[in-house]
Parts: sequence; structure tokens; C-alpha cells
Amino acid sequence: MDISAGNGTTFRVADSGDHGLVVRLLGELVDELGPPPTAGVVKSKLEADIERALANENVRIFLAEQKGEALGLSRADILINDPIFRLRADVRCGYVDQMYVRPSYRGKGIGRELLKLCEEWFREHGLGHCLLHAAPKAVRFYAEKGYQANRQMFKRL
Repeated sequence: MDISAGNGTTFRVADSGDHGLVVRLLGELVDELGPPPTAGVVKSKLEADIERALANENVRIFLAEQKGEALGLSRADILINDPIFRLRADVRCGYVDQMYVRPSYRGKGIGRELLKLCEEWFREHGLGHCLLHAAPKAVRFYAEKGYQANRQMFKRL
């Protein structure tokens, strides 16, 4: 599945041959989000996590590319029996697990298209809702796409 965006950017589903590329892009995301001690722990787990994700039918990773260069990615997971939805008729929900666009390509619609691909994939699987966790600087981006803040709070123990 290659989708052209008209500006030379193409979007496609990642496969096992993209493992190193996906790990590299997510490493950049982790470095950006920091802090360094935590980033190192997370990065040490990326290889195995992405290997499992690429083999999982309930996960889809989308890549954005232009002239052979990776611009960004998004990861869509179908969560099954998530505790938040355990009392609903459909106990599944979509989860946008990771979204990343390299800094020099931001503001060009790439993130919007990557998010749209996740949402379309969820709809194709009969999901009626999805959620995500946004970095503080990305909250406005998601709000503009119709995402609403919802009661979730976080505390490091």
C-alpha cells in the first residue's frame, strides 16, 4: 500500500524489512522526549518491541517517505480488553502508540496524514474510538484533529 500525497511524499505500511528504520526513527522520538536516563532504558527495548509489533496482526506501523528518505511514522495498535473499555459492548479500542515526524518536516501535513492512516485502519477493523497519549507540545496538534483531553492523570511513583 503506497499512497502519494502529491508533494512527493509517499506513505506505506512498514514490514519486517523496515525494522532498523523504525527503530532508528523511534530512537529519535525517544531522544527528543527525554530525559536521557529514561531514554536510554526505553531505547534498549526498542529492537525487540518493534520486532514483535511488525509481526503482530493487531499492530500497523505507517511510514512517510520522500525520495528514499524516511520523514516519520505512526503506530496503530488495536487494544483488546483494555481496562478502560471493559464494561462497553466493544472491549476493543484503537491506540495511536507512537507518532513522529522529523523536525525539519513538521508543519507540512505529514503528521496529519499519518494520523489519518491510523484512524482509517481502526475503522476498517470496526473500531469506533481510539485514544493516544500526547507529549505536551503535541496537544494542540491532536486537539485540531478532534481529539479531546480526557480525565487521565499521571504520577511517577
